[in-house]
Amino acid sequence: MRICSPHCGIDPESISGGETYERELLRHLAEQGVVIDIVLARHKRHPAGVENWVVHRLPIGRGLKWPVAMLLLPSIIRRLHAETRFGILRVHSLRYIGPAALIARRRYHLDVPIVSHHHHLDPGWLNSVIERRVIEGSERVITVSEFSRRQLVETLGVNPERIEVVPNGIDRRFAPGPGHDVRRRHGLGEAPVALFLGGLKPRKNLAVLLQAWREVAGARPEARLLIAGTGPLEAGLQRLAVSLGLGDRVVFAGRVAEADKVAYYNAADLFVSPSSLEGFGFTVGEAMSCGLPVVVSDRGALPELVAQGEGGFVCRHDDAGELGGRIGELLADAELRRRFGRFNRDRIDRQFRWERASRRVLEIYEEVLAEWKRGLRRR
Repeated sequence: MRICSPHCGIDPESISGGETYERELLRHLAEQGVVIDIVLARHKRHPAGVENWVVHRLPIGRGLKWPVAMLLLPSIIRRLHAETRFGILRVHSLRYIGPAALIARRRYHLDVPIVSHHHHLDPGWLNSVIERRVIEGSERVITVSEFSRRQLVETLGVNPERIEVVPNGIDRRFAPGPGHDVRRRHGLGEAPVALFLGGLKPRKNLAVLLQAWREVAGARPEARLLIAGTGPLEAGLQRLAVSLGLGDRVVFAGRVAEADKVAYYNAADLFVSPSSLEGFGFTVGEAMSCGLPVVVSDRGALPELVAQGEGGFVCRHDDAGELGGRIGELLADAELRRRFGRFNRDRIDRQFRWERASRRVLEIYEEVLAEWKRGLRRR
């Protein structure tokens, strides 16, 4: 099979959930023999030497906003289809790539089905208009969780029969190992450590985590909260930590390279994600794969990923007291942490590996292509 996948980004060093999904899924599809025509802006980086990837460069530097994509991509998609006769036109972003894919097929009468991938809906009336139209024009939509599926059905009125749920995979390099260098780098010593890793942005709900940590620090002053990542709220969160009297009990680590993430997980005793919106929750899955217990919010897809009372705790997203209590419970019980961590590692192995996810995605592509050739389409 050959597919065409225009892209906003698949940077090998990005820790963005969207770019991680694209980079890893396309790599594993290529390992199964799928040839992938990747269309990427001229200065955008990508993993080197991936067999079955054919990278085509756009005549722009780095950015690919959706108005630019609508102007540039249709003619390039037409040219690639004429040259390669790819079988599937793949949309990795409903908003950024979807309109260009629909325009290309309609304007140039391309005989090719469109499969769109979806993570979660963001607010905004224009977003909803674009996303609904792209989904209407797609033969199938692949989402990463039942939560994301419900969003499409309840918010946009999508026929559930046109949606396939394929949970993300977690790379096998996320495994138990040493974290001493990270502890030494941040002066953590032998202190109990809870880790958050991700973007410091509003939907991550980190103000609630800091309020929860005030409760934890009152009972366990030796414990440290390690916040790894950068984002628009970084300075404000640092000020909030000071105003809450947390001082050196919260450590802001700054940007973490993709290659360093495993060491950060292994430097921690538990992982916490109070996020108010996750289509899947990559960092939670990666922490689980490293054998960590987790404490998460009850929003988005996180309750699907975490087994309550078996691998961690699911808390109300706006309840700092409950969040702090569950963190404190795990910090106080090493055996509970070990038991939850073993369960999580096994759960990821059984249900959330890229080999499993990519096989199912390929099956869906094959089903869509077969239906297209027979003139069938789900509505």
